[in-house]
Amino acid sequence: MLESYSENFVLIRQKLVNIAMTNYDPIIISWIQEIDECNQQLQSNKYDHPLLIQSLEFITEKLINPFIQQLVTIESSKDITKLLNKNKVHYNYVIKRISLMKEFLQIIVNTPRDDIFCLPQDDKIWVELKKNIIQIDLDHAEVLIKAFAHFNDVISIGCAYARLGDEYPNPVFGPIIQNLGGAAYLLNFERARQIKIEEITNPSLQFVTNLWSIQDKSAFFKVFMKLSLQNINTHKKFYIPYLTKPMFTFDKLQQEINQKELYKINEFKGLHFIDDDVLFKLLNYPLLSKDHRQHKLKARVLSSNKDIMREDVDLKYIIQQIQILSPTHHIINHLPVFQNNSQITKVVIQIHGGGWVAMSSFSHQSYTRKWANYMGDDTIIFSIDYRLCPKYQYPSQLEDCWQLYLWVLYFSQYYLNINPKQIVLAGDSAGGNMALGICFRCIKESIPLPTALLLAYPAVNLDFSKFNPYLLNGLIDEIAPSTVLQLVLGCYVQSNMDPKNDPYISPLFADPIFLSKLPKITILCGSQDSLTGDTIKFLHRMLSLKKQIKMLIYNGLSHGFMNFEVPLLAL
Repeated sequence: MLESYSENFVLIRQKLVNIAMTNYDPIIISWIQEIDECNQQLQSNKYDHPLLIQSLEFITEKLINPFIQQLVTIESSKDITKLLNKNKVHYNYVIKRISLMKEFLQIIVNTPRDDIFCLPQDDKIWVELKKNIIQIDLDHAEVLIKAFAHFNDVISIGCAYARLGDEYPNPVFGPIIQNLGGAAYLLNFERARQIKIEEITNPSLQFVTNLWSIQDKSAFFKVFMKLSLQNINTHKKFYIPYLTKPMFTFDKLQQEINQKELYKINEFKGLHFIDDDVLFKLLNYPLLSKDHRQHKLKARVLSSNKDIMREDVDLKYIIQQIQILSPTHHIINHLPVFQNNSQITKVVIQIHGGGWVAMSSFSHQSYTRKWANYMGDDTIIFSIDYRLCPKYQYPSQLEDCWQLYLWVLYFSQYYLNINPKQIVLAGDSAGGNMALGICFRCIKESIPLPTALLLAYPAVNLDFSKFNPYLLNGLIDEIAPSTVLQLVLGCYVQSNMDPKNDPYISPLFADPIFLSKLPKITILCGSQDSLTGDTIKFLHRMLSLKKQIKMLIYNGLSHGFMNFEVPLLAL
């Protein structure tokens, strides 16, 4: 059965040879080598695997057959050189994706036959899964395809703009050249598309961070985004102090793994606060300001309620709370009970995505402001700006999220006019990964869990040796292609880590000790997202533990759709 697919590679090779004979180009020779290697990898599979056939059908429909037709057009052209040069960038990206398929072929056949994606759709496991998956059609498929084609053009302009940032790093003249060049590309979409394809074929980390941070770093895009944002009654930036000693450090987590204490549940015996002298400096300096920035993390606060600030912040209540939470502090023996009758009782802590290398609370306001307005006066949203890779390595990002969670849980009510009776921990992509990690740590340290989790296309598995068919979407996704995802995830997961043995890296593989204690979960995914397959596996694990969880799949949408002005029915 594999012979027909192998014949396609032979056909591509022959056509490339024919073109090379009339128009020699070293790059064509490299393409032929890649095709040969992929065909050899395919022929080395001596038996049929259900995922292998499914994957080959996908790549044949999406990549191989269109490529063959394009090569036929070149062969019959009167000016082969001109047509080849015009499309060389695109063809190079096709070959790059075929080479990625070669990597998939190596791991597909290692997928166990009892994997859920090897089972027929009428299997009882899938019947149960479908009861908890809601399929949502936002529009007709043709409308979505047209809309994404337009959006890809917008992304192309962003890619061209980001490249200019690489080429002209001068802090004075660089932004001027970027803005002028970006405006020029508005009149030359074709060149912008070529630049996008060039960059995503072999992306650099600098390019990706420039592109994904474009709304944060570019004055032009920043102003444009501000003009398009919904108005909100309360929008503030707070600088929240790190009050406890680090819980997430690489050495600490490695020690827990090595000593087999990763899933040991500890009795709560108080929080380990930082040294007294630093602690009280932070408490006595202007509250939630930039002072002592090195000891603080930034959070953007949004609410439709205008009155979120307390008129007076009484430090004696904060000191009392420290005393209650930590046996090492004995400062004041008796204080009156803090009276809290605030109207704001619902809190959302949002952890943004961006592959741990880019984006911010600012770039995600396209939907966090809508959340705040939709949910009303009794809700407040904290959107964190955690430290980013590669400057700060794992698990620094988790530590920042942990510190914010503890502050909201134990101290926010003394600074703000809120009474956090319900806390929803939300995260998209990388943020969804870390939202689960925060819950795992709450379970381990016997800290109160959030009321619920809202996870959008979460990265639940960073083990690149595990295959599922949804990963193939990364071969055709021009917004979050496989080439880019592999780059940024590889930046977060260092070579000395084992993703499948660390639940804070790959929550999918967490022990039931953690998973069985998670709060109720709502997951949002796109049908064209390469991360959706692992999320379905996560859904399966949670259902097997009888947990409350539902999954919404938006048909036709790819990774990152919440930033594409998509309505969220989950709210």
